[in-house]
Amino acid sequence: MKFSAWFVCILCLLVPPALNAQEHNSIPLDSDVYAVIENAVLRGLVTPPPSAKPWPGGQVKNMLTEILNAGISDRENVIVRKLLESFERSEGLSYQEGRYYSNNLFESGTRFSFEGGVNWESVFSFRVPDTALGSVNMGTLYMAGDMGNRFSWNFNVKGGFLYADRDILGARPNPPYIDTKYGRPADPYGGPPYFDAYGIPITHTYHYDIYPQSYSLVYDIPAWFPGTFTKDWEGAVFPPADLGGYHAWPDSVAFGYEIISEINASFFDRRLAFRFGRMRRDWGPEGNGASLVLNASARPFVAAEGSAIVTRWMNFSFLTGALEYLKTSNQWMDADPFQNLFTLAMLEFNPGKFIHIDFGSATVWPKRFDLGYFFPVNSNFFYQNNVGDFDNLALFGDLEIRIPGKFKVWGSLYLDEARFDTGIGSFLHQDRNMYAIQGGTKIHIPWLPFASLTLRYTKVEPYCYTHEYTETPWTRVPMDTAYINNGESLGIYLPPNSDEALLRIEAMMLPGANIHAQYQMIRHGADWGSGRVDGSSLGDKIYKDANTEKSFLKDGVYQWRHVFKIGGSYSLKTRKIPLSLFAEAGIVVTRYTRGGQTTFDPATGYVVKEEQGGYSSFSSPEYLPRTDFVMSVGFKIFP
Repeated sequence: MKFSAWFVCILCLLVPPALNAQEHNSIPLDSDVYAVIENAVLRGLVTPPPSAKPWPGGQVKNMLTEILNAGISDRENVIVRKLLESFERSEGLSYQEGRYYSNNLFESGTRFSFEGGVNWESVFSFRVPDTALGSVNMGTLYMAGDMGNRFSWNFNVKGGFLYADRDILGARPNPPYIDTKYGRPADPYGGPPYFDAYGIPITHTYHYDIYPQSYSLVYDIPAWFPGTFTKDWEGAVFPPADLGGYHAWPDSVAFGYEIISEINASFFDRRLAFRFGRMRRDWGPEGNGASLVLNASARPFVAAEGSAIVTRWMNFSFLTGALEYLKTSNQWMDADPFQNLFTLAMLEFNPGKFIHIDFGSATVWPKRFDLGYFFPVNSNFFYQNNVGDFDNLALFGDLEIRIPGKFKVWGSLYLDEARFDTGIGSFLHQDRNMYAIQGGTKIHIPWLPFASLTLRYTKVEPYCYTHEYTETPWTRVPMDTAYINNGESLGIYLPPNSDEALLRIEAMMLPGANIHAQYQMIRHGADWGSGRVDGSSLGDKIYKDANTEKSFLKDGVYQWRHVFKIGGSYSLKTRKIPLSLFAEAGIVVTRYTRGGQTTFDPATGYVVKEEQGGYSSFSSPEYLPRTDFVMSVGFKIFP
């Protein structure tokens, strides 16, 4: 401990001061700066930054300054200058911004600062005509500061009351634990929690030759647009009537909390940055929310990470963190199979303004002290074979072609598990090959400030982001090394066995004023009911030697959702009012098609598909078509 403290002190003295207060702390992913910088990269106005986000404040300020100097319209100039002003701090207490700031600069040039403040955010969402409601009301207390000239810290704790209606769509069978040594159902000291079709716990006795079927309820969150809701609480929620309980969902008004924190360091003129913290992240060259490997919609987790700008045209980013389990009923049994760590590394190239290439690997691995995965320069791809191939390895890559000032096109690939010994025809049709692909174009709209048109297609194959239960020498139970954190995908928000076509127009009309219009078509294999399609849920598991085949839209019931929505936000801070407002409204049209038939082998519990060719529209009491109006409104005080 003494050696570490002296090392940090010496390092601070040796490196000349260059950064201002809190320029090492990250900018949250919902900030307007990301949309502005992405638009500027599209137009060739700024040097492409590292694709690992969030970015430090100092780096963001540099990019905004570069955009100002690149020659932009007068309206855009005002927007960028207002964003730069938002980084400025004045000494003392500011009632308008709800914060206190103190800055101490010593004669040696060393800076120590402290900032503390509060804010409040409320969101109200509803669906009609079949009424469903939801609301998130959270207040945040934050503290941040500098420790010398190279280190910053940030701590946010928020708490409040939440409520979210859920529709029960139906039930789906849970996959069995598989004993990988003997290929039979296993009973690790009682197994996971089991429920019947109505969510009632099943009391059972396990033997290897007796395996009672269990079910999980499948829910929809109807008060929000599809794919937009992500939990805003840690682990569990606490209804006022049962504060000593440990509830999984705010089906009634409940208290919840969340903690976001970080410690940051930056060296060598911001070319080398380190962070140890818990937050949401997004890795990829596209806008936040598009990444297939680590998406802004994914739940936050604690990780140590770093980013190096090796040259002007090459960046390297790495991360190792601890994933969190999904709370359902029993805290101990829920957490037991989800004791996993997560490692991610990405190398990217920007040879000029016309092309971007990146590739890397990600690994979900049962917790153990394994230096190979902590070592950032090591290859996860080869190392997971060195330690026995127990871990869930994924490969990914992005290719982006830009015509500066006009448009860009891109393609992305996430490869989870695959078997390459069956030929390309079998590869495309086997469930065993789990991957996601994305392609699209973004076009600059020159007559509106920081405006663009996006056309994007994403396909997530069956069982993608899932993984079989795995026995390892380090754990006493089969581990669930799926590509999930706290029950939600680390990758894109779409579930397995689904696709999405998206058309979106967005612009920043004034400082703090954003508007957007969007159309989505989301198709998803039903993961509930008599027509369910295997591999359509993050909870599904495929046995490693299974060779079942898939046929999108033709192998069961598929849900089609057409989403039309418009929305916007406006911050009144430019008018010296500490308030921002936002709203989004539209319709969701839900229809179903059926094609093929799904049957199950009663001896193993695995699926056998009978493909019948084609598909057609249909409805039934299980799969009812509907048209809904959905609206969300909200405000933030001291934004």
